[in-house]
This record gives sequence, structure tokens and C-alpha cells, in this order.
Amino acid sequence: MSRPVRIAAVQYEPRVGELEYNRSEAVRWSREAAAQGAQLIVLPELASSGYVFGDDSEAQRTAESPDDGALVSALGDVSAASGAYIVAGLNEQDGDCRHNSAVLLGPEGRLATYRKLHLYNDEKSWFVPGASLPIAELPFGRVGMIICFDLWFPEAARALALGGAEIIAVPTNWVASFKRQVYDDRGYCQGDYIAMAVSAQNGVAVACADRIGTERGTRFLGASIIVGVDGWPVAGPASKDSPELLIADVDLDDVARSRSRTPRNHLFEDRRPEAYNASVVSAAAAGRAVK
Repeated sequence: MSRPVRIAAVQYEPRVGELEYNRSEAVRWSREAAAQGAQLIVLPELASSGYVFGDDSEAQRTAESPDDGALVSALGDVSAASGAYIVAGLNEQDGDCRHNSAVLLGPEGRLATYRKLHLYNDEKSWFVPGASLPIAELPFGRVGMIICFDLWFPEAARALALGGAEIIAVPTNWVASFKRQVYDDRGYCQGDYIAMAVSAQNGVAVACADRIGTERGTRFLGASIIVGVDGWPVAGPASKDSPELLIADVDLDDVARSRSRTPRNHLFEDRRPEAYNASVVSAAAAGRAVK
């Protein structure tokens, strides 16, 4: 048995506030990925708007609806024409508030919207965090979404995997800010290793689409990566500063095999939630008890 799926992670440079340019780039790269046979295409975080807003009015001006916004409509046309499914980062307008979101679009239309749970630094000034983790049942398998900083919180990816996700799409804008070390000597950034750990811990494929460039003094890291279901990269990491289209073929029938680590071990069946209750033991109190 085999359930192959071709995944694309697109690395390029959106521009803050330049909605028409960002839309044209998202469409151009999505068409290129679809032309290379990609069935699932992942674009960067906030691909619609850019990332480093100057103030709230700019964040508001660049927000759009996930139902009929210009980016969603344009990428929906690409999906309908190609048959590919597209995950794109969106500055989402939701009534009176905004979310840092990812939309999943298919030939059928918009299938799911994920709103980032864990907001990073100044994102807390512009966005309201989400409250759920949708999983989409697609013709080739089940896809969940998280965004950038969500990777650093293992509960989100674990919840998706336990819910049946086989691929986790990760639009991201990894930044150099606040980091003692940005890359190692192989060109991997920390996000690459965390993506590999998420895959290895959960038996899922992980597709991280980062952006590049410098925006208002904030430098983005590139190093996009696609990780197979066994925790090892199947494409990337991409370069630090060049546009790249990563393509990888993954067999989702390997998901079940990857979760059975040995004939006697399973990533989910061996979990012991009832025992995950850490307690602090005082060395001084232990010493007194021995006496």
C-alpha cells in the first residue's frame, strides 16, 4: 500500500503593506509549485500583509476577510485551476478583531482557518490569539496547521497528531531577534530542529515555509524545511536569504509505521498521561528524613 503526497514549502519575501505585490507573489509561487505537481503548498506566515507593522492603523489597513479577501480569492482560483491545496498566512479581519491566521484552500473553496495560539512579541499588539486546532480531511490525508512560535509549544502539535493529523503545515516568519545563536555550522536554525523533533515525537510530516529578507530592521531566517514522518528532513533546509521552492514526496502510509518505534513501543499507546504530574522534592527535607 502507498499514499504518496507531494508537498511544497515556498520561501520568498512578502513586503509589509504592499498587498497587491504580496498577492501576486503568492499566486506566482503557488502556480509554480502546482506546475511541479505539488498537492499541498505551504506559504509563509502573514503572506498577505508582511510582518512588521508600524502601528495599529497599518495592521488594520492590511487585514482582510478569510471568506472573500483578495488573497484568499486569488489563491482559491489557483487551487481551483490546479487541484492543489494551499495553506497561506493571512492577516485576518474577524469582526472587530484581527488574528494571525492560516487559511487552507482547495478546489472546493476555503476548508479551514487556523488562528495562531501563541503570539510572539509585538504580535500581541496587533492580534488576538485563537482557540482551536482544526484538522482538514483532504483526498490524500489529514492536514493540521500551526504557525511559527506554536512549534515551541509541544501540546499544539501533539493535539493535532492525536486528532488524526498526518501532515502539519507551518507558515512561519522565523526572526533573528532575541537569539544568542541564529544558525549552526550546517545552516540549520533552531526552528528546523524543533520541526524535526515535532515530527519524530508524533510521526507526522512537517512543512515549514519561512520568509526571507529584512523588514524595518527585523531579519528573517529562511531555512525553510520539509520533514518526513520519521523526523528526518526530506527537503531543505533552504538557504538563509534566497527565494526557494522546496518539493518533497512523502508516503502517508509510513505514518502508522513511524509511530510504532519498535515491536513493543508506540508513540501514542505508550503515553502515560496519568503519570505526568511533576512534583518538587526538597534536598534538605530528604536529608533530614534519612537522619
